[in-house]
Amino acid sequence: MEQKRSIWKETLNYGIILGLIGVGFSVLTYIFDLTFKTWILWPSMLLSLIVLYFLLRSYRDHYNNGYISYGKSVGAGVVISIYSAIITAIYIYVLYAFIDPGLMDKSIALAEEKMIARGLPEEAVEKAIEMQAKMMKPWFTALMGIINSVFYGLILSLIVSLFVMKKGNPLLEEAEEEEEQKL
Repeated sequence: MEQKRSIWKETLNYGIILGLIGVGFSVLTYIFDLTFKTWILWPSMLLSLIVLYFLLRSYRDHYNNGYISYGKSVGAGVVISIYSAIITAIYIYVLYAFIDPGLMDKSIALAEEKMIARGLPEEAVEKAIEMQAKMMKPWFTALMGIINSVFYGLILSLIVSLFVMKKGNPLLEEAEEEEEQKL
């Protein structure tokens, strides 16, 4: 009897790898004071795209005998992203709550500068900053990080899976199905 496989168990290590790489990148951006630079999103996405490609390819080769459908690849990518998002959210919470609590104030000040630069009325800026200050808590930032990471993980998985998917040999699959039916 064949043991039922769980994509959650099979992708756990891959999610941890992606999460630790993401935390490492975040630590570097924090050390070099690039946390609030908007352009840093692009290298982060590129790094995630490359790492996810290699992780999904490894998953395909290790757990699926070198073959994987597009849908299963996307699913594995999303599960990997969920694990990674949880690890990254823990780091974000620790960073904002314990390592540098002043980062929240810096974020709010930066948002205020951007609103003023857009020419918004002073009353609107004050209300927006007041509302943002209420929401900018470490737990909320971590939660939003999970949601964003899973969303971007889905998008990246949709792209990467185009290059990772590899259809099996239909003759071999048919022979395997016939063997299973005989048992």
